[in-house]
Amino acid sequence: MADLQELVDAVADLTGAPVTLEDRAFHLVAASGHPGPIDAVRQDTVLHRRATAAVRARFESYGIARSPAPVRIPADPAQGLLARWCVPVRWQRVAHGYLWLLDDGRLPEADVARVRPLAEEAGAVLARRARRRADLSGMLDALLSADPARRERAAEHLADTHALPAGALAVVVLLPPSGTGPLEEVNAWRLPRGVLATGRDDGAVLLVPLGPEPATGSGPRTGSGPAEDALLAPARSVARRARDLLPERSRTAATGISDPVPTLPHVRAAWRQARAAALLAAQQPAQQPAPAAAVEWSGAGVARLLAHGRAEDLADAVLTPRVRALLSCGDAELLRTARAYLDAAGSAQRTAAELPVHRQTLYSRLRRLEAITGLDLDDGRDRLELHLALALLPVLPHRSG
Repeated sequence: MADLQELVDAVADLTGAPVTLEDRAFHLVAASGHPGPIDAVRQDTVLHRRATAAVRARFESYGIARSPAPVRIPADPAQGLLARWCVPVRWQRVAHGYLWLLDDGRLPEADVARVRPLAEEAGAVLARRARRRADLSGMLDALLSADPARRERAAEHLADTHALPAGALAVVVLLPPSGTGPLEEVNAWRLPRGVLATGRDDGAVLLVPLGPEPATGSGPRTGSGPAEDALLAPARSVARRARDLLPERSRTAATGISDPVPTLPHVRAAWRQARAAALLAAQQPAQQPAPAAAVEWSGAGVARLLAHGRAEDLADAVLTPRVRALLSCGDAELLRTARAYLDAAGSAQRTAAELPVHRQTLYSRLRRLEAITGLDLDDGRDRLELHLALALLPVLPHRSG
């Protein structure tokens, strides 16, 4: 028996108790039905696919990570918690997870002891899958490397193991860091099969296979339309699922989604796309109770420049002394006027209606803007200098000074 859900169901049949299997980070791996009473901890774990940090700390205080034998955790009526047995899931003396059996007082210890062979079988499966996941995570790290030879070796390895067929299209989804780190927080057991995941300083990187590359075209796909929209549907689904698997406090993590790319040699480019899109998403106001922001590369606009260099370098390039003079003057209304005027392509009528102000007030502000910056708003090059800087400003460091 190698299916973890079947193992959990077998434990439930053997003991008559509600059973859950969690990995050592307390991510839900599988759960049985509810033949009997359940408590808030089990209900919350099944609902959110992981235990909370407080529950984890409480249960770990009973020494479950070190114990070779089942541990009984007493009930806490004040907290509405039932008693439960924890059967450590080990392989070669290493704890890879925990089987939890709710005990309403009618679960004999002898029945719990009979579970241990199934726990060992689950430990072997968890260990094997953890090793494979670690290997695939390392290969994804290599695909993101700046070294072309390392990327090529990784792609060949993934193609040989059928983890990622050569020539397949894929999309990168990036969840920026939040809390203790999104890769630990995302329950990878609940992601679709075939999704590769790794953690980096800039967040959790998920590589979503989409299928074979169509016969027409090669290289990164940058077009838009119904076909491309349908192609991105699996990546959007994975992004939503990944956010849903985060703890509630982390579900506002902004998400970036790349264009579909052939896996070799464009995964690194896709990651840079997703990173730039995520930086832009992080600046969008949260729409509660709507889901966290997600920005796709195709809709990132001029923020796509962030994929081609460091944000600090881009800031040095576009935040010219004349632009910085405007940012340093401390006049938020003048900055708002500049944005509105440039977004309206220099139309005084549309700008005055957008703000809304009298047209003479608008002209007065524009003259003051020119006096502060030295820019000539009748000169298209000066307008481009200011417009580009203001468009990128939300995703650039060093916004003033």
